[in-house]
Amino acid sequence: MKKVSLVGFLFVVILSLSSCLKDRDNYYDSPEFQNAAAVSIVNAAPLGMPLDIQFQGTQRWLLNEFYYTYRTNYTRVYSGERKLYVFNRGDADSLFSKNITFEAKKRYSIFIVDTLRKMDAVLVRDSVMKPQGDSVLLRFANMSPDAGAIDLYQQGNTTPVAKNIRYKGTSPFISFKSVRDVKFEARAAGTSTVLATSEVKNLYSGNQYTIWTTGFKSMNTTNGKLIVEAMAHYYY
Repeated sequence: MKKVSLVGFLFVVILSLSSCLKDRDNYYDSPEFQNAAAVSIVNAAPLGMPLDIQFQGTQRWLLNEFYYTYRTNYTRVYSGERKLYVFNRGDADSLFSKNITFEAKKRYSIFIVDTLRKMDAVLVRDSVMKPQGDSVLLRFANMSPDAGAIDLYQQGNTTPVAKNIRYKGTSPFISFKSVRDVKFEARAAGTSTVLATSEVKNLYSGNQYTIWTTGFKSMNTTNGKLIVEAMAHYYY
């Protein structure tokens, strides 16, 4: 999944997050971060145009080609309740808005899901834990509106990674052995019916990953069908 960078500014100075996991504790103790959270936003809205994002009282996030399945880097946002506005790229009127509450020194992903009148923002707390040994932290997020509950499997493995995750739900992070050239299958919960399969992924030790679904089981268009995506939680 591709990322886009912010070129505008929020009401706080946008600085890159720490690139090294071993440095992140010192970073979160820095004075300028005491009243802020780290937020990444994912465009999980099928059939839509590129999006713009804005928090009330701040400049609009000037995103470069924030297309479907793209996400932003982590960016500082003041803690407390913030109203999020989502726009089609360049439009004056927002598609929707939602009040979201952040805790200071926490990390979050926000999934923009569904289409037009049903569009919503799903807030998910991200982990600050570091994987141990030759492993990763892995979880599953179901952002597919009409797919029902989903089980996630590593292709060729009979043990599920996550079970019975409903729309807008996420599984807890689990320790998962780092692996190369792996595919993941989204199955209808409690069945062997494969709804979608990811492209080949590499999970590198020491990182955190979210495997997530988006799109509609009832569609078969390029930007509408149910798909399985993956994102690594890098902290710059």
